Amino acid sequence: MQSFRLAIVRQHYRPDGGAERIIQRMLDGFGRSLDVSIVTQGWQVPADSGLQVIPVRKRGWSRSSRFRHFVTDVQAVLLQQRFDLVQSHERVPGCQVYRAGDGVHAEWLRIRAEYQLGTLGRWWQGVDPFHRAVLAAEADMFAHSALQKVVCISERGRQDILRHYPMVDPGKLVLVYNGIDLEKHMPSPLDVQARVKVAWGYAAVTPVAMFVGSGFERKGLAVLLQALAQTTDWHLVVVGKDKYQRNFERAAQQLGIASRVRFVGMQTNMNECYALADLLVHPAWYEPFGNVVLEAMAHGRGVLVSSQCGSGELVRDGQNGYVFHAGDAQQLASLLESCKDRTVLETLGADARRTAEQYPIARMVGTLVDTYRSLLAGI
Repeated sequence: MQSFRLAIVRQHYRPDGGAERIIQRMLDGFGRSLDVSIVTQGWQVPADSGLQVIPVRKRGWSRSSRFRHFVTDVQAVLLQQRFDLVQSHERVPGCQVYRAGDGVHAEWLRIRAEYQLGTLGRWWQGVDPFHRAVLAAEADMFAHSALQKVVCISERGRQDILRHYPMVDPGKLVLVYNGIDLEKHMPSPLDVQARVKVAWGYAAVTPVAMFVGSGFERKGLAVLLQALAQTTDWHLVVVGKDKYQRNFERAAQQLGIASRVRFVGMQTNMNECYALADLLVHPAWYEPFGNVVLEAMAHGRGVLVSSQCGSGELVRDGQNGYVFHAGDAQQLASLLESCKDRTVLETLGADARRTAEQYPIARMVGTLVDTYRSLLAGI
């Protein structure tokens, strides 16, 4: 296997990014059996990792031009380097494997136009140079003769591809749910949760919901705030960042719930955050999967997940959580109220942990490695 060269394409690296964690887990599974290079505009790679970083410089004055330059520059690198296999986490025509971790851009725009935008917004979305560039690259990639496999992280994501790009051979689509480190993510005993709550300034019996994600609009935070306003007792901790955070803080004030909502930014100790929370709420308008849902389950926390989240495929209503209609603040509020009872929370959490145990990292990595090795064997 040492003679094969694998390129992994990812435009930007964020230490908190779910896609980046999946890439690292996959690389750990390969070990030293492949010569792996990262093609990127920025990546934090340990010196002893054995990985080669091939930088792609940032250029372009607008969002759309930066995207187009990235795609063409990556394509130039791939031609110059002559890799045996290219796995892209970005929409780059010419890759052999595409991991659809970011979903289908055409589907996100459809949802946004239907539920979030007015007439002017829909018009601008239709002519926006960036969206047009991404859609063009997405369509070219799915139609490209080089594409051999598409790794879908939910059945919903698989169906989105077939709906928008029917030229894709269904046999190329491989469903691989994300995996979770079950030793790193463990349930916290009740006494530990109580201590964490007190340390954060809450009473041990206060019901605390948690929202995790950057990009508050797409992740549905506005809907959660509206739902919280229709409840009593529940407090909310918002973990993540967004350049428009002030708008959401003002919305909480206008809804009269500012005293029950805390924006805490990015957190390095997520285990403590999961220990703090009684419940995870993931109300995203569009989420191909949602790693935080599986992480919360592994920590023994029930989950409330919108119908637009791929991770909802793991949720069994009334057992490990609930799936609610995306954008339905009233339904979400009703579910929050029904989950206040400690016995209900403990029951949901226990079953959630059992669900997470079905998706260890080894299962995900094994499927990915087998897929790539079968492709390499055909070279």
